Amino acid sequence: MTHYLSHIIGHAAIRHCSSPTAEPAINLQYYYVDKLLTWPQAQQYCREHYTDLATFESMDDINRLEPNISYSWAWIGLWDDPNVWQSEMGNESNSWRWSATGETSKTGYQSWATGDPDFGYSGEMCALMVNNTLHKWGDERCQAIKVFICEQGDC
Repeated sequence: MTHYLSHIIGHAAIRHCSSPTAEPAINLQYYYVDKLLTWPQAQQYCREHYTDLATFESMDDINRLEPNISYSWAWIGLWDDPNVWQSEMGNESNSWRWSATGETSKTGYQSWATGDPDFGYSGEMCALMVNNTLHKWGDERCQAIKVFICEQGDC
């Protein structure tokens, strides 16, 4: 399968997956896709061509991203699930789920920018990551058009 709009943005990462008897390690690769899509469209694209939108469970995952790719903000696989909101606004970390699992972070890792998530503009329910040395996350309206990061590999 040709991925003419993407290139690898990180080295293989090791993700430990839970199982009743052991935690097998798998190789996980991140891909930057230079195509402008909404978050739902990016999720569909990643699921059709890779595994899903990118999941980051540690700073080690973030550190595997290549620093020299050109994007300002890119969609990642984090979204705010209103079905688990415990307050009027979806700014609690327990309501944010990873696309690949439908669950919160297994490690508790978060990299939100100061003030985020803030549910600004009454509908910022999808997450993106800024391309800088800190790789902080922000919340954004899911219908905004952005480039995105996919992952390949699963448990």
